[in-house]
Amino acid sequence: MITKVTITGADDSVTPLDLLTLSRRYPFVEWGILVSRNHSTDTGVNRFPSPVWLTTLYYMQMEHSKEIQLSGHFCGKWVNEILYGRDNFMTELHDMWEMFSRIQLNTHSEPHSTYPAECAELLKRLDKEIIFQIDNENNWLIDILGKAYDLNFSVLFDLSHGAGVLPECWPEPIPGVRCGYAGGLGPDNLEEQILAIEAKAGVKAIWIDMETRVRSGDDKRFDLDLVEQCLRVAERHVTVFD
Repeated sequence: MITKVTITGADDSVTPLDLLTLSRRYPFVEWGILVSRNHSTDTGVNRFPSPVWLTTLYYMQMEHSKEIQLSGHFCGKWVNEILYGRDNFMTELHDMWEMFSRIQLNTHSEPHSTYPAECAELLKRLDKEIIFQIDNENNWLIDILGKAYDLNFSVLFDLSHGAGVLPECWPEPIPGVRCGYAGGLGPDNLEEQILAIEAKAGVKAIWIDMETRVRSGDDKRFDLDLVEQCLRVAERHVTVFD
C-alpha cells in the first residue's frame, strides 16, 4: 500500500512555488531535496539547488508547512560526518535542515564506517525519521544503528544509486521496518512497476521514490510535466497518505 511518493532532485531549474502548487494537487507527494557541501554553489548544479533556492524553500515551508512535505537527502562529506556523530551540517545549513521531516543518508554503495553511539545520539537529537539506503554495501547500518539504538528509521531499496536503472526484481519488505522503493521508475513504466512492487509489499505501507526519469534527457532540467505524469499514475494507487 503506497502512502507516499517521493520525487527527488528539484533544483534551480524550477521554483519552490512550483513544488507547492503540485503539492496542493497531490498531497501525497514528498519532495526529496539533495544537499551536499560540495554542491552548495551560488547557482546550484543539476539536482542540487543553490543556497538561495533552499532559503526560499525554507521560508515557504515555514508558511505552508501543512501543504508541502520535504525530505533532505544528504550526500558526500556530510554523510561521512553524520555517521561519526558530527553535526557540522547544522551550522553550514543554518536552520534550513529543520524544514525536512525525514533525513536520508545517501551512501551510494560506497563503503562507510561509523561511531555507532555518537551517530545514534546525533540522529536522535534531530528528532526526525532517518532513511538508510539498502545498497548492498552499507546494509549493516540498519542493525548497527537503526535497530541497536532503537532509532526512528526506515529503509530505501535503491540498488540503482540514482542511475535510473530498474532492478531485476523488487525485494520483499523487511519485517517491522518501513520500506521505500527506488530505481528506474518513471512515467513510461510506473503503472507496471507499481503493480510489481505492490505484489511484493502486500498490505504493508510503503513509499516509492523517483529521480532520474523525471528529468530532461540532458539531465539539466527537473521536468515538471514528467513529474505530474508520474503523480497522476501514482494517485490511482495511493489510498491513504501520511
